[in-house]
Amino acid sequence: MIDLLYAATELVTSTRHGSPAMLQRRLKNDHGVRVTFKTALSLLDQMHDAGIVGPDRRSTGREVLMESDDAASALRAIHGASWSSAA
Repeated sequence: MIDLLYAATELVTSTRHGSPAMLQRRLKNDHGVRVTFKTALSLLDQMHDAGIVGPDRRSTGREVLMESDDAASALRAIHGASWSSAA
């Protein structure tokens, strides 16, 4: 799940758009991974807990608060120093 969270975080920070529908579409197209709306929402909630994205704004998607490098550091702080983007 951490690899999926990292891939989702990379997509959100690179596109500057945080919505479950975008994650579903891009994870499928770019990584060949199908995720449910509920899973995409859970990934965004985890990013929110890490301070990477703002709260749910329903129809407009979440505001992206961090750049990619800062987001990776935030995830490392939560999941441990042994985790990295190469995982």
